[in-house]
Amino acid sequence: MTTSSEQQERWQAISRHVDEALELAEPARGEWLAALDQRAPAIAAAVRALLAEAELLADSPLLRGDPTAGLAGASLAGQTIGAYTLESPLGHGGMGSVWLARRSDGRFEGHAAVKLLNTALVGRPAGQRFVREGSVLAKLRHPNIGQLTDAGVTPGGQPYLVLEYVAGERIDVYAERHGLDIGARIRLFLEVLAAVAHAHSHLVVHRDLKPSNILVTKDGAVKLLDFGVAALLESRDSNSGSELTRESGAGLTPEYAAPEQLLGHAVTTATDVYALGLTLFVLLVGRHPLEPDGKSVAELSRATLQTESPRPSQIATDPENGRVLRGDLDNIVAKALKKDPLERYQGAELLAQDLRRYLAHEPVSARADSLTYRAGRFVRRHRGGVAAAAIVTLVLIAAAVITALQMFEARRQRDEAIFQRKRAEYQARFAYQIMSEVGADGRPVTIRELMQKGIDVLEKNYGDDPRFVISSLINISGRYMDLDDTDGEYAALLKAEALARKLGDPAEIASVQCNTVETEIAAGRTEKAAERLRDGLANLGKLPDVPLGLRIECGYAHAKLLWTQDKLEEGAVAARAVAQLMDENGLQTDVKYNSVVSMLEIILADSGHLREALDWNRRATAALARSGRDETISMSSNRHNQASYLLSFGDVRAAYQTEKAVVDEIVAQQGVDSVPVASALLLGATQVRLEENDAGLVWIDRAGASAAKAGFHAGEIAALTYRARAELLLGKPAKVPAEIDQAERMANEDPQAYARALMLVHQIRAAWLLGQKDGAAALAEIEKLLAMLDYPKQRGSDRLAAALITRSQALVMLGRSADALVSAREALAVAEPQALEPDQSANVGAAWMAIADAQRASGDAAGARASATRAIPALTHSLGPNHSEARRAAAFL
Repeated sequence: MTTSSEQQERWQAISRHVDEALELAEPARGEWLAALDQRAPAIAAAVRALLAEAELLADSPLLRGDPTAGLAGASLAGQTIGAYTLESPLGHGGMGSVWLARRSDGRFEGHAAVKLLNTALVGRPAGQRFVREGSVLAKLRHPNIGQLTDAGVTPGGQPYLVLEYVAGERIDVYAERHGLDIGARIRLFLEVLAAVAHAHSHLVVHRDLKPSNILVTKDGAVKLLDFGVAALLESRDSNSGSELTRESGAGLTPEYAAPEQLLGHAVTTATDVYALGLTLFVLLVGRHPLEPDGKSVAELSRATLQTESPRPSQIATDPENGRVLRGDLDNIVAKALKKDPLERYQGAELLAQDLRRYLAHEPVSARADSLTYRAGRFVRRHRGGVAAAAIVTLVLIAAAVITALQMFEARRQRDEAIFQRKRAEYQARFAYQIMSEVGADGRPVTIRELMQKGIDVLEKNYGDDPRFVISSLINISGRYMDLDDTDGEYAALLKAEALARKLGDPAEIASVQCNTVETEIAAGRTEKAAERLRDGLANLGKLPDVPLGLRIECGYAHAKLLWTQDKLEEGAVAARAVAQLMDENGLQTDVKYNSVVSMLEIILADSGHLREALDWNRRATAALARSGRDETISMSSNRHNQASYLLSFGDVRAAYQTEKAVVDEIVAQQGVDSVPVASALLLGATQVRLEENDAGLVWIDRAGASAAKAGFHAGEIAALTYRARAELLLGKPAKVPAEIDQAERMANEDPQAYARALMLVHQIRAAWLLGQKDGAAALAEIEKLLAMLDYPKQRGSDRLAAALITRSQALVMLGRSADALVSAREALAVAEPQALEPDQSANVGAAWMAIADAQRASGDAAGARASATRAIPALTHSLGPNHSEARRAAAFL
């Protein structure tokens, strides 16, 4: 009997071959299938059946009636996909089509490329591959990579990606048309390598590099396209749940495929290097070494596996170019095209290093380092100095004092260059291990195992450079932090600390100590964190000039510690200083900037400085947008926080619209189950308040269910209180006492942690008691809340105005209209400064109505009408003219 794992393996093999077949046009597909019949007849039969089914589906009248089904024709022109209107096809194949589209939602102008998956393949492995392209591109942000700007699914169920539209021509065509010399072509190719190296550093292999996927714009900018066959490598225990993939069966282009791809072996960064080597060959010579035109797939595969590629200089048609190519460039290309991936450059950055050395007339690694060779390169670089050596000897001696200073600076620059080179080399080596090594039992190696393997490689290969090892260990500790592995994070930092102590470098000690502060906090060792911060700052004091990076690291650690110690005002000062330092140095697009500003924003909000919190929120949001991170979790979180501030300011309508946009985007991209608890609660609460119907309760209940499933205690408590408050607003008070009693019991398990929830419990219970006409009990309940808010000593809480309004209502019910008027005016005095615009705040409007109620109770009808008049614009703007509260204010007139 076939096991489920065997069935899964067989299906993966079949789906891989279906994907490959769909990338091929006839007659190449027929030849490819014939070859598959010979080596794997069972798989070939399944592939043929699936291809036939796909053809029948594609020809189906039902699909022809679907406006998203015709991929290659012009029937889609004018159709709207998300925010874009399709204009004309750019290309198509078995997988789907790419269309030129214009943005048509009125928010922005411009064109994009919209990539659509063939409807007949939705739900099949090819569809999964299409979706994977979006997740890969979303991780890659580089000026030489075509950017993903949006993704979604059409109403007909067809997935699509919206990509940056690149108007340009193939890199080899561009080079020929502009008559670029060899040096210019290499410099152009270095931009390609920078893009691929960026992908490799994110553990992404392109796997289909070729000249047609590399365009050059009219401005001369290189853009690398089509990561649709990229393998995104994750660990078995990562959040995504995917596994480290040896070969996930994406399509390939036979004339640019590496031997290991054709053999079905592991795909690594060296696989991309092979395709880069072929692309460089074509760019330098103008011809492919295999001369693929007219050859079948089988012939190309045989040539790739069995024939050594000629050297570029051997087939150059221009004798001068042949002379230039001979030697180093021949060797560089030959090393990139080695049959054995272990003999190639192990990443794009290492290939780039050799090309940069060639341009600088330095020795390249692709050639044996003989003394004659090195001397020849030295003379080339310094031929003027060598020829005049005897003449300038006395001059050099006389200038010794001046040149000594220059020498120190040159050494500093050289050391920094070596450091950066080693960093790139280590990253390439480490990425190669991740993509090529598997455990002894054949299973994928987990990320945690690979982190330890990376530390082993680091210590084994770079033990003579402790500064580099320290920096890399700190980086690895950050990866452990991403995995929520505090023990692994701490172990890496302890290794770094030991090296820094041995080195005795104050800068290195300070860097390790400041980076370890957050780890100590995560482990609950606040006192130890404070001790490390003191040591870090003391070592900073030993430096004559503190580097900017260290100032940011230690400033962030200081602010984080103060925040943890609940020293909010001091924490805000420290965090503000770091954020402003990064602003002054143009570091708003740095990932650290969002962390710093998010922390500052929370500290400010917790300490009642909501206006400044919103200001920093908007700065961080703008920085994320500038760096192309519109579709990130950080951006969704920022916009959710913005909605929360707007609600605190009393602008309910704006809060609802902002949160709804966040939730709609999450649902469109990831599904409704991915909506965070906080977003669902805020959306539901504002929807109930604004629309005065049950629709928002669905979101509140969804949030409660999600929180319970995840064991998110705070979310469960919040869902209970939000539902109770919504039911009061809707005039359905029956279940409210039980819900708030349950929330109170849960919150009292840790009153300090759930203090805000307990405040809301008192607020809701007081409102419920008012509905039961029990003014005395309502007043007693609200007094408990005011005591928790430390009123009247503290007046900055966003909950204070609502509490004072409820107290005023209770006092009116008890016949104490004079006291009620005082409380209502206090509420207004609190609400107005907290509002962005008083005439747009429901809180301000509610305070004016509390004043009007107290005035009417005391017999001041004219005053009541005047106060209600002041309430109307605020309530109308924030809640709408037909809202019950706005209509009640109008009734006073």
